[in-house]
Formats: sequence, C-alpha cells, structure tokens
Amino acid sequence: MDMMTNINPKKERTKLTPEQLYEIYLECNAPNAPVKTILARHGLKPWDLVAIRKKVKAAAMEALANPGKPGRRQQTISVEQHQKVSQELSDAKDALSAVAHELALLKKRTS
Repeated sequence: MDMMTNINPKKERTKLTPEQLYEIYLECNAPNAPVKTILARHGLKPWDLVAIRKKVKAAAMEALANPGKPGRRQQTISVEQHQKVSQELSDAKDALSAVAHELALLKKRTS
C-alpha cells in the first residue's frame, strides 16, 4: 500500500468575506436554524461561530458606545494651524466689514 493514500488530505478553507460571515451569523441565529448544517456547508466549526459572535458583539458595543454623527469625521489639528485659520477668518471678516461700509457710503451718495 502506498504511504500517500493513508494521509488524510486537508480541506482547503476558502476565505470568507465579512459580509459572508455576517450572513452566516444571521442564518445561525434564526429560530430553529440547523446550525451544524449551516456551518458544515461553509466549512466552519462551532468554535468559528463562537468567534464570529464575539466579533459581532464587540463591534456592536463599539458602535453603540461611540455613536458617530453623519458627515465629516473630526480631526486633530495643531495649535499653529488653528491660529492661522483663525487669523484668516478675522481678516476676511474685517475685509467684508470694510466692503459693507463702503457700499453703505456709496448708497448714501447716490440717493
């Protein structure tokens, strides 16, 4: 007998995407779901489902603990950059105020 026939070939596990793992999680959490059959179909073991459940719980807890607002994420800027932008804003306000004052003077002259 050949030595190669006695060796059990390892199954190559395909890498599942996060979306696929989440679908498996949802399918396994359905009422009366045949969990062992679902896991076997995807080449997973029960401890894989335990790991998936832990990751889903951790992600949910993180999302609930830090509810983000829609829109741009906050970013940290240096003090110098803040001062520069504040100065630019102040200059822009002063320029707008001067233009508004000149416009008011022009309106008085024409009327």
